[in-house]
Amino acid sequence: MKALEISLSRATWSKDLSEVKRQHYVPQFLLKRFADNDGKLSVFVRTRGLSHRASPKDVACQRYYNAAKLESGEIDTQTIEKELSLIEGAGSAAINTLLSGERPTVEQRKDFALLLASQDFRSPRRRQQFADMLLGIQHNRFGRDTIESVANFIRDVTQASETVSQLDVTKISRSSELKVDEDGAISVSVEDTIRALTAAKHFSPAVAKMDWHLFRAPQGESFIISDSPVQLHESRGTLESFSGPAYWRKGTRIYFPLSSEACFMASHRIEIDVVALPPKFIVKEAKASEVRFFNQLQITGCLKQVYATSNYSWLIKKCAELPELTSDLSFMPVNAEGKRISVTTKR
Repeated sequence: MKALEISLSRATWSKDLSEVKRQHYVPQFLLKRFADNDGKLSVFVRTRGLSHRASPKDVACQRYYNAAKLESGEIDTQTIEKELSLIEGAGSAAINTLLSGERPTVEQRKDFALLLASQDFRSPRRRQQFADMLLGIQHNRFGRDTIESVANFIRDVTQASETVSQLDVTKISRSSELKVDEDGAISVSVEDTIRALTAAKHFSPAVAKMDWHLFRAPQGESFIISDSPVQLHESRGTLESFSGPAYWRKGTRIYFPLSSEACFMASHRIEIDVVALPPKFIVKEAKASEVRFFNQLQITGCLKQVYATSNYSWLIKKCAELPELTSDLSFMPVNAEGKRISVTTKR
């Protein structure tokens, strides 16, 4: 079986994961950076005015979330989990360097970029978007001259990224082999999950070459994190100015909270007179307005939950005001009211 096709010779595997059943889509080591002095998180639920306290080990996880099917037909519950744990080990060390304010080395840039990209693709929101995409493909019944498989879709995304060209989503195949249950839940194959996660290694080099910024929260302010912590953001103006997949568009900025005191941002390098400047690493004090902006990205970008150090009343209110998250893909089917149909992913 080919799981994440990523070389991790720098990291070492020592922990026995043979019995890991509860698998996190946001690493525990990262969640712990947002916990209080008692090691607890405040958990806020999207669309509801509810919150509760929980340990990092009990949130942002699902039983056998990273299971994969072997060629023999057996289910392997640990290989992807081990690969991701290796990425987390190297990435965690790189985060320690960033939080200290030290300039990361070339190797640390690669380690952290891979952690960021894999975190993006393993999140439940990405998995939801992937399921929505497949349902949209199935619903629209694209023509026979289109791409024949989701594997080829991932390949085309990769090629478009490498050539910084525009990907035509209208040429995605109708071949999805989805299973939709009576309750509307859609089952995405573990093979498709592997393909989505594998795509992370193709985008991480772009992140490694960006300018990096670390924003420190001012006194009295703190950052929050969600079940989908990596957020890509662009202004309307840059969306109209640049083409290609999001990681390569020159206007893309990537946000990733690293602790309650620090948030990471990556932006594309500035080119002057066709001379590419070396990537920067800048540490700065965030303004209160910037903290609010970063936190708003986490709130609106979450699939179901937001995590914070304290049980903030303002966060309860904001989460209660959020609508149910629906797909923004233009080829999704619509219901009688004209609203796009979204589905719930599951194994």
